[in-house]
Amino acid sequence: MLFPGWGQLYLKKYKRGLAIILPVAAGTIYIVWAVVQVALAVLKATPFKKGSVHFSDVVILSINSVKALDLFYLMLIIIFIILLWIFSTVDAYFLGKKEIQSTVAPKESI
Repeated sequence: MLFPGWGQLYLKKYKRGLAIILPVAAGTIYIVWAVVQVALAVLKATPFKKGSVHFSDVVILSINSVKALDLFYLMLIIIFIILLWIFSTVDAYFLGKKEIQSTVAPKESI
């Protein structure tokens, strides 16, 4: 449940696990990259004053960075990651349940 696809890897469904992990990792990397790029652009446009940096200055920079992001695409990526996480959790649950049932199948006696 920590990261989408790990349950599938644990259950030795490697292709299925990678099919879930790769898009989630790519989306996460894109989100981090976009936030860092915008933060650097805002920081270059309004650098901190020399001397000590106050926490309020960092908060203002963060708010300006978020305002500059294209939130529509970021929200689509976040929603996609959440949906993959839900699918991965449910899928791993049913795969594990199926695995348990196949290993503990009752033997018929005549």
